[in-house]
This record gives sequence, structure tokens and C-alpha cells, in this order.
Amino acid sequence: MTQNTKENSRRRMRIAIVGSRGIPGNYGGFETFAERLGLGLIELGQEVTVYCPAGSSTTDEREYHGIRRILIPNIPLKSFDKISSSLLSCFHAALSGCDIILLLGVAPAILAWLPRLTGKKLVVNIDGLEWKRKKWGKFASRYLKLSERLAVLFCHRTIADSEVIRRYVQNEYSKDSVYIAYGADPGVFEDEAVLERYGLKKHGYFLQVCRLEPENNSDIVIREYMQLKTEMPLVIVGDAPYSDNYKLALREMADERVKFLGAVFGENYNVLRSNSFCYIHAHEVGGTNPSLLEALAAGNCVVALDVTYNLEVIKDAGLSFSKEPGSLLAVFERLLTDPQLIRELRLRATERIREHYTWDKVISQYEGLFAQLLE
Repeated sequence: MTQNTKENSRRRMRIAIVGSRGIPGNYGGFETFAERLGLGLIELGQEVTVYCPAGSSTTDEREYHGIRRILIPNIPLKSFDKISSSLLSCFHAALSGCDIILLLGVAPAILAWLPRLTGKKLVVNIDGLEWKRKKWGKFASRYLKLSERLAVLFCHRTIADSEVIRRYVQNEYSKDSVYIAYGADPGVFEDEAVLERYGLKKHGYFLQVCRLEPENNSDIVIREYMQLKTEMPLVIVGDAPYSDNYKLALREMADERVKFLGAVFGENYNVLRSNSFCYIHAHEVGGTNPSLLEALAAGNCVVALDVTYNLEVIKDAGLSFSKEPGSLLAVFERLLTDPQLIRELRLRATERIREHYTWDKVISQYEGLFAQLLE
């Protein structure tokens, strides 16, 4: 390595993160990721800015543990909420003093030519196939598909958070992408008081954590659970804006054994995800999903929908099911009669995280990629 390269690798980088709903994380995977990556980069001596849409921000503070927060206005309508804030953030970042802009998702990419003109280095994590999500109308879906194409075209590096997505980018656009997954911290959180607050017992409830949107298939989970002869409750943690009809339909399907807890964060969330009988992951769109990693990291017995993204993550550390009637029910019944299988899967889950999905590894990979771009 030359002396010049060594100096560049130690250079203090100014990194802007665009495309999440802001920090501190209070919504979903990208928000948690922006916070965790930002804090990790700050610890490594980098300068980090996160753009935070005003409509979803829980604070007006301009700094969060050393990360600069920039509040951006957004249009509070389903198809324009994230798109509007992402575009404004991209425009602002293009005229800022940052060196690198990390786009979380493809929504800002239609303006990606602008920061290129102002000399910024652009990196995009395309976040699975966002345009396929059922929540989007025709306009938003077509916009996001076009944005995906432009993101791969305009950005200096494309990051795929799973090998499945990496192959998709290669096949769809004949472009190489860099595989960097998400991270999770192994650990179990114990607090009987939290469980009692929700009327739960340790290893005494089924758990699903997700945005209550159709592609996360809570309706299938409830449908299968309703046929199960058990008093063990099904706990569903999560919420979603603009999904009132779907949320109402879920409640109409369920009986009193199903507990809808809404959005839960912080210590309460950590305790809930650490103490379930089994964790059900029914997401069907996206790459490496943070809630699935967190469930494995907490040593859960994990049951995942059999789409390629999920199977890539769990390998032999969990069980899978299909959307066919009776498939998930059969898995539930097997687990209720095989405690040894549950113990084995819990051990495999934490090993899977330690070997492949640590935050230290993820943050180091991002920092290395950013430094390489500036060389």
C-alpha cells in the first residue's frame, strides 16, 4: 500500500445517510440500520449526518449521540410520504459538504444525477425489490422500479443485502453489486416485569414482529394459528401508516388469544423478542430482514416463510413453511410436541448470527467501501 493510500484510509469521511424515516429508530429496519451504522461510524472517527423526515421524527434535536440530524419536510400521503422526503434529502445532501451519500432504498435515485454533478460519491442499498410491495399504488410502484434502474446506473456502488438480491441486480441490469448484510447483536433480555405488563410468560407465546402490511402475511399467520388447539397466545408487534383496512381485517380474523401490541421499541421490544416460544417470520419481499436477524440473535426458535431471502438467512437454524393452508399449522403442531427440536434451533440461531451477521463486520465493510471510493 502506498503512503497516499494509507493517508486516504485514515481520512475523516463525511457521510450522509438518506432514505430512512430518521433516527432514533422508531419505525422499521432502515431506521434501526441508519442508527446502528451511524453510531458505529462515529465510533470509528467518521462524521455522519442522517436525514430525518419531520413527519416521523420523535424529536427536534439536531444531534443524536454525535450524529447530525437534518429535519426534512414530507408530504403525509401514502404514495408521496417517503418519496417526497427522500427527494428533498437527496437535493439537500447534493449541496452539502458531505463526501459520500448512502441511499437507503431507491426512492431518492431519480435525483441521483444531481449529487454526482456536485462531486459526491453515491452508494445505494437497494433494499430488496421495493417496487413489488403490495402497499404501493401503480404510480408509486412504477416510480420505484424506475428509481431502482436509475440507482444502479447513477450510483458508484450498489449494495445488495443478500446474495439473492446480488444475483437479481446482475441478471436484471448486468451490473456487479457488493454484498453486505445487516447485523445483529447476540443476547437475551430478561425482565419478568415487562412480560407481566403484557400478560405474557417466558417461552409462553408465539411472536410475529412486522409492519402490518399485506406482504408480511399476518393474515396467513392468524389463519393458521386460529386452527391450533392451544391457549398459548399469538403476539403481533408492529403497526403501519396507511394500512387501516388491512389492520381491521386482521382483527376481525382473530379471537381473544391474539394480542395486537402495536409498535414496541427499546427494552420492551428486546424482552418480547427474547422470550417467545417461537418467532414467526412471514415477510415475502426484501432481502436480509433486520427483524429476522434480531430474532435469531435472541436465540429464538425461528419459523420463516419459504422465500429465498428468508431461507438464505436461516439455513439450518430454523424451520420454514409455505403459504399453503395447513403448512404453518403443521409446523406449530410439531414444535408443541418436540421440545428437543426447539432447544437445538435456539442454539443454532445464535451461532448463525455470530458466524455471519455481526454489526462489527457490517460497519467495517461499509467503512472500507466508503474509504475505497475516496481513494
